[in-house]
Amino acid sequence: MRWLIWVLILAAAAVLLALGTTLNTGNVAVLLPPWRVDVSLNFAVLLLLLAFVVFYLVLRGLSLLLGMPQAAAEFRARRRMRLAAQALHNGMFDYFGGRFRRAERAAQRAAEFTDFAPAALMTAAQSAQQLQAYDRRDAYLEQLPQPARDAGALLKAQWQLDAKQPREALAQLRSLPAGVQRRTHALRIELQAARKVGDHAAVLRLARTLLKHGALHPAAAQAMLHTAATGLLRQAGDDPQALRTTWHRLTAQERTDPTLVIAAARGFAAAGEVGEARQLLIDALSRPHAEPGLFMPSLRAMLTGIDAGFVAQTEQWLGRWPQEAQAYFTAGAACAEMQLWGKAQQHLQKAIQSCSDDERRLRGQIHAALAQLLEGIEREDQAQRHWREAAMDLSALDLPGKAGLN
Repeated sequence: MRWLIWVLILAAAAVLLALGTTLNTGNVAVLLPPWRVDVSLNFAVLLLLLAFVVFYLVLRGLSLLLGMPQAAAEFRARRRMRLAAQALHNGMFDYFGGRFRRAERAAQRAAEFTDFAPAALMTAAQSAQQLQAYDRRDAYLEQLPQPARDAGALLKAQWQLDAKQPREALAQLRSLPAGVQRRTHALRIELQAARKVGDHAAVLRLARTLLKHGALHPAAAQAMLHTAATGLLRQAGDDPQALRTTWHRLTAQERTDPTLVIAAARGFAAAGEVGEARQLLIDALSRPHAEPGLFMPSLRAMLTGIDAGFVAQTEQWLGRWPQEAQAYFTAGAACAEMQLWGKAQQHLQKAIQSCSDDERRLRGQIHAALAQLLEGIEREDQAQRHWREAAMDLSALDLPGKAGLN
């Protein structure tokens, strides 16, 4: 359809041009004394058009002729760029294909072109690193232009980390500008180095940052956070103030982790802050879906200085976990600490009855606790019976056929 429109337009133009030339009867007189040239107006217009075309062609030819050196230089530059791009492509392809010698040679050729020099030099440096040619590797990094030095420094930090030099890697990262240090790759390198040197505070900070930005798998981040928090609590030792500071540096979610709660409670207990340690465990047991078997063994070791309020709390736990041996064991131990011998004996006997067949160790411990209680109230015969039961339960755990019960 388009060609038909063009045909119509050209036909109309031809008709208009024919009419214009037919109806135009003017002449043009050119006086060049002693000559006079008379031509029609149509022919004069045609001559002017032809002269313009010839003049344009001459100027165009002169422009092309004078511009040939520059055009040749541009052609050679484009050809060099194309060859350099091909060399860089081959270098990176060979590097990822494991042909490091060929990759290094191709990257060297690509580095001759300024625009490709940064990527080519880093590819050559990585290839030399794989070939363990460390002198050549460092020489390539030294040739990097200034804007690419930060990327080279990150590469060097990664190599130092791979060479089991985490402290050198950390020093390399800390020498970089603040903006580069906040890059995801830099944070990952710093996280790995901090883990290797045991800098738990840095691991905690970096893992949280990477998890927040989605740069770390949640499961891996949680494992790192858990290990780092545990390490910080252990580093605090028996300094209660350091323990409090470390504990409050953890997030609310981290402070609900059973392992961290138990580690903090044991730390406070070792520091002499038994009441504070006990309160951490009580708060943990007050949460929904709390597992008494995780917290109550540690809690029973921290009964010094309890009062009637704690005993009342254990009674509430019995209502919450009516079939839980750990709850009855803790209630009995609390009553014994408060010298409520009758209730203590009652709870401990109930604890023995609540033990399953897989809880022989716990049952043996309860028998031993009940035996001690009975000795304290001078019931030697009953105490001896429970000592025997405790010995049977605990010794059975060490038999080859009972290893799975431990």
